[in-house]
Amino acid sequence: ILNRYIFITIIGKGMTLRVSIYEFSDSKKDFAYNKIKKLIVNNKLKPGQILNERELCTSLNVSRTPVREALIKLANDGLVEILPNRGVLVSDITYEMITEIYDVRWALEGLAIRLFCEFALETEVQRLNEELNKQKQFRESGNMEEFVKSDEEFHNIIINGARNKKLFNIMDAISSQVQRITNLTKKDEKRSEITIKHHEELFLHIQQRNKQEAERLMKYHIEESKLYHLKNLNHLLARL
Repeated sequence: ILNRYIFITIIGKGMTLRVSIYEFSDSKKDFAYNKIKKLIVNNKLKPGQILNERELCTSLNVSRTPVREALIKLANDGLVEILPNRGVLVSDITYEMITEIYDVRWALEGLAIRLFCEFALETEVQRLNEELNKQKQFRESGNMEEFVKSDEEFHNIIINGARNKKLFNIMDAISSQVQRITNLTKKDEKRSEITIKHHEELFLHIQQRNKQEAERLMKYHIEESKLYHLKNLNHLLARL
């Protein structure tokens, strides 16, 4: 992760031009945070797994301070737990967690799609259609890794297009938890059929700018997804 800066220096009477490019690493804390977060969100670091600071330092090639700061930030995100005398462990995915996250999604994404129907530009509606087509292609090819990413992007387009900063900020705060739960479905190809069917219905009403029906369907989609995860949680976790 690098930021690039260009410095231009003029040397001597002949006006010689020298262009120097210097690259500086982003903050080590942010680097450690993003790396560990990605491993947790993708369930590479599994629920309940104890995190060893020394091993993290070695694998990330950073000192203990940025790792500790990253872990504190991840604790604020709800992705890890810092327990006295036990250390740091990846937080569990529980029935309570899924219920709370999806109840928030039910309310906010229902509002988001309603606002999207009102305010979205035609270019944003077209982007949504393109993402839906990508999902179909990924499903047909059996690429569930990319399918899940495209599913998340479909919802992100709607949230961004709602043009409500408060809504965006709240959804952004729980986005890691949402991704972590959604990523449990990567090995369930049958689930993708239902997802695409729901997204097709949502898109139809978005095209028509029918905000009442779009909101109803989005809430149904989120509620049905919550019930799916609650019903299959133990099975999904066993497949990690």
